[in-house]
Formats: sequence, structure tokens, C-alpha cells
Amino acid sequence: MCLAVCVGWRMAELYNRKELPGPPHRRAPDDLPGHLPGFGEMSGHEKSCALAAHMGADLASLGCALGLEKDMPSAQPVLDALRVPGHRRDDVRTVVLHLYLEVRDLVAGSNVSAALGFGLGRMLADTVLLPTQGHPEILAERFEAHRLANAFGWLDDLDSRLPPRSAAAVRATLAEWERWIARLPRSPQGAIDAAAADAVAIRALREQGDIWRRLLTGEQQPDQLLDRQAYIGAATKLLAAGWHIGLRYLWKWSWSILLAAAAVGAAVWTALAYAPDSTNRAATVVVSAAGFLGISWLSVWATLGRALRQTESALWEAEVAAAIAKAATTTPKKLRQRASSEPWQMRLSTELVLRVVSATVRLSKIALS
Repeated sequence: MCLAVCVGWRMAELYNRKELPGPPHRRAPDDLPGHLPGFGEMSGHEKSCALAAHMGADLASLGCALGLEKDMPSAQPVLDALRVPGHRRDDVRTVVLHLYLEVRDLVAGSNVSAALGFGLGRMLADTVLLPTQGHPEILAERFEAHRLANAFGWLDDLDSRLPPRSAAAVRATLAEWERWIARLPRSPQGAIDAAAADAVAIRALREQGDIWRRLLTGEQQPDQLLDRQAYIGAATKLLAAGWHIGLRYLWKWSWSILLAAAAVGAAVWTALAYAPDSTNRAATVVVSAAGFLGISWLSVWATLGRALRQTESALWEAEVAAAIAKAATTTPKKLRQRASSEPWQMRLSTELVLRVVSATVRLSKIALS
């Protein structure tokens, strides 16, 4: 399933690239770089070829996983189209489209769930890669309600087949983006303000898509998004939920608890008021009433404790899932807050280092003296 999502994503990523250039001019034999180029130093042609090669490797792995080794097409036609000097962008996109249709039909006829994963990867990649700065209409189109309903349905269908908690995290972050776009200022005609689709919004959307891809393809486990503070927050909310359940239980059965307490109180009062002057009999009545109250309280506590133990696992899972969804969400607002807090964090870190160094120097001088 992870491979199917990855193949769908890579195909959409390659098809949606703004530039698919041909091979650059050959270097002179003695014109070699000083070191092997990293991904950031690669040309547009080299990045496109690397993406096509990655897609080809995933296609081969997907074919083995589905038992379609002989039938699964390769990405070699895409690589051949990229290496043609002077080709047009649509020349490569035409080959990618043909490969996409062939793989889609082959996977759909072999495994329905894999076909859903393939479509989900393609759909989410389009959602984060097609919107561009200054074009809010594309942003609104990608997050249209009926389109997102399909994505939510696919995530629900594939929840048990994808890495644990990954589908829930993507579902929650997708819903958060839907709410963010619904709150954007709009014209009387309903169009989103062009200023909303600024560079920060597009960068946040790209980062969100990268998180989606890594979670759904198994490159990153959802639990890795959580730090110590997130687990402490989840545990605190779990304890608060336990108290809430206990209070609701006591409130629901408060009438029976009050009746039992009133009956015991009445029995004790009657025994003490009308019993003969015998301290032994009065003590017996009090001890019996106290025992009855103890037994009743133990029964209530046992029932409540059993209910809490049965719901503890589900409550903890819900709190962890909520913490993962919060950590996995990258909205423009969150990106701006992070950017504004980074200088302060760097300043505090620098001041802390200077203070530690200063204290160390003083301690050294004292020790030497």
C-alpha cells in the first residue's frame, strides 16, 4: 500500500513539474566539479531524471508486491523522453500520462486497495503541488468540498492497511487546511482574496504535503513527530478524561448513592435514638452501618475502575492520535509563528551559551587560584 501511494505521488510530481528540460551541454573533459553534486546542486534535468528513476524503482517493487513482475511497465520510456535534446515539456508529460494510465488500469485489475492507494497518492500530490502564489482559485479548487470528501473516504478505507495512525494524521491535517481555507477573506462573488495565496501559504502547503507523503509511504512513523512534551500533554489529557468519566458516573448515580446514604443515616439515628441504654448494641449498629457504607463504596469503586480500565486504551490512543495530528499540521499561521519565534530562540540560545562559558571561565580561575 505504501508503494502504491508513493508511485501515484511520484507520477503526479513528475507530471506537474513546471520545467522538464533536456540534457545540458556537455562539459569539457577537464571541466569537472570540485566534488560530487548534491541534490540542491543538480540541474533541472538531473532532478527530473532522478525523480523518474525513483518512480521506476517503486514501480518494480510494486510489481513484485502484487505479483505483476512481468506485466508492470517500467519508467524507461520517461527517462528516454527526458534525454532527448531539445524536447518540449509536453513531450515528457505525454509519456508520463500514458504510463500513468497503463499502471492505473493494471493495478485496478489486480488489487482494489492498491488502486485506491495509487489514486490517493496522486490526489494528495495534486493538492499540494498545483496551487501557486497569486492564484487562489487553484487553492480553492484543490480543497473543494466534494474533492476532499473522496480523499476522506479513501483514507477511511485504507486506514487498516496503511502505517498505524498515518491515515488519521493525514485526515486531521487535511481537515485543518479545509477549515483554514474556509476562513479566508472572500469577495462578494465568493472568490478568495489573491493575497491569501502568498509565498508563506504555498510554502506551508508544500511542507504539509511532504509530511503527508512521508507518513503514508512509511518513510516516517507518526510517533516520531512527538517529543517528550507532547507525551506529557497526552498523559495530562488522559488523566483529565478519567476524572471527567468518574464525575459523570457519580453524577449519574448520585440519586442512588444519596438514597443509600440517607437510609444508613436513618438506621443509625433510629438505633441510637430508640435503642436501650446499651453501648454494645449501639456500637454494633454503628459498625454495621459503617461496614455497609464501605461495601457500597467498594462496589462503586470496582465498577468505576473496571469502566476506566476498559476505556483507558481507547482514550490513550485518541489522545496520542490528537497529539500526532497537531504535530503533523503545518499551516501558514503556524509557519509564521515559527519564523517569528526562531530569532528569539536563537538569541536565548546564544545568551545561554555565553553565560555557561562565562561561568566556566570563572570557576576555572577560582580553581587555579
